[in-house]
Amino acid sequence: MNAELRARCLRAAYQRFVIALLPLLLVGWLVSSGQLLAAALLFCTVLTLMMTGTLMPRCALFGPMIKQLPRGSGHALLTIDDGPHPEHTPAILDILDRHQLKAIFFLIGERAARHPELVREIVARGHEIANHTQTHPAARFWALPPATLWREIAGCQETLSAICPDHPPRFFRPPAGHHNVFTFVISQALGLKMLMWSARGFDGVIQDVKFITDRIRARLKPGAIVLIHEATPVAIEVAESIARMMAESGLKCGASALPRSDDC
Repeated sequence: MNAELRARCLRAAYQRFVIALLPLLLVGWLVSSGQLLAAALLFCTVLTLMMTGTLMPRCALFGPMIKQLPRGSGHALLTIDDGPHPEHTPAILDILDRHQLKAIFFLIGERAARHPELVREIVARGHEIANHTQTHPAARFWALPPATLWREIAGCQETLSAICPDHPPRFFRPPAGHHNVFTFVISQALGLKMLMWSARGFDGVIQDVKFITDRIRARLKPGAIVLIHEATPVAIEVAESIARMMAESGLKCGASALPRSDDC
C-alpha cells in the first residue's frame, strides 16, 4: 500500500489515541487535588466505555458500522467468515448455487494466498469477497497497536486485490468482531466499510447444527445480516441448513441492498 497513505493513517490513529487518553489527565488532577472518589469514578467510566467499544462487536462507539440492511428492503444477507478452505469453500459454493443464494465471503489473506483459485471461483460464481485480516489474530486483535493493525487490514486488502484486481474488497470485518479505537481510522483510510451482523449461531464454537440453525432462524427477519463460518467441524452442515432456511424465508437474499462502492 501507498507509504504516504500509511503514514497519514498512522498519524491519525495515534492522534485519536492521545485524545482518548485525555480524560486520564483529569483523573491525575483529581487525584492530586485529593478528590479520590471522583478520580476513581471517572477512571472506571472511561475504562468501561473503552472496553465496551472494543469487545462488543455491534457497538459503534468508535466509528460507523453496518449492523443490518434497511428493514424496508425485504432483503437478508448471508456472510461467511474464515475462508477460503480447500474442502469447505467448494462445497459451500455448490450449496449456494443449489439454493440460488449470493453471499459475501470474508476471507483471511494468508489462506487466500494459499488458495487463490478458490478466491477467483467465489467471484466467478457471483459472490463478493471481503477483508477479514491477513492472519486472523482473533485472541489479540482488539489490543493491536496501529502499525500492526495496518499490516493486518492493508495486508489482506493487498492480497485479495492482487488475486482479483477487478473485485477489490469494499467491506471489512474484524476477527470475532472485536475492534479498538484505531480500527476505524485504518479501515476507512483503505476505503472499507465495517460490516457486522445481526444473526449468528456461534457456529465457530458450537457444533450443534440444530441449535445454530434455530438461533439464526429466530433472528432472520427483513434486514438481517447472517453470519456463519468455514473451517469448523460442522461448516458444510451449517451452510446447508442455513442456506435452505434463507431460501425458504421469502426474503431476497443478497448484497444488493448494501451501499455500492461509490458510497464506500
